[in-house]
Amino acid sequence: MTGSPPQEWPTSPSFALARLRAGHHRYRVGAAPAPFASAGAPVAAVLSCADPQPEATIVFGGADVFAVRAAGLSAGPAVLGSLEYAVGHLGAPLVVVLGHTTCSLPHGSGHEQIRATLAALRRDSPLLDQAARSGRCGLHGMLWHDADRTLGEIRPVVAVPAVRRTGRRRPPNRAEVRTT
Repeated sequence: MTGSPPQEWPTSPSFALARLRAGHHRYRVGAAPAPFASAGAPVAAVLSCADPQPEATIVFGGADVFAVRAAGLSAGPAVLGSLEYAVGHLGAPLVVVLGHTTCSLPHGSGHEQIRATLAALRRDSPLLDQAARSGRCGLHGMLWHDADRTLGEIRPVVAVPAVRRTGRRRPPNRAEVRTT
């Protein structure tokens, strides 16, 4: 590794995941985002689908993430190179594959695609596989539960005759990211 993580933050994958979860909680409750850490290792590298959705930095409450987006979570050479750079050079202690429930692509980016992408990252990248095996970097899947599901849960509770979707696919502070 040529980069080194900043000394003020512990760099374990579990600590990074806890920071992302805390940031997501801030996002969901509408709290102020966390201030960015000084230059150094990002909290995590996040691969998310290229469909319109909030940026990973926003979803995780201002956490300093290295964001990579690809259609349907495809892990081609550019994605692999970007994630390897985040882990090998910047020292990211966690790689998150973030899918979502209403993906418009044929294969989607739900649970199955997240698992397939995580397996492809380990299979196709010796650097990521070794980092995961050594415990230096965790590989983790999460699923963004989109507005369609949220509206389905809200309609019966609000008892409003017509709750309808507007132009935005994911209303802020309503959808939720969960571990797969």
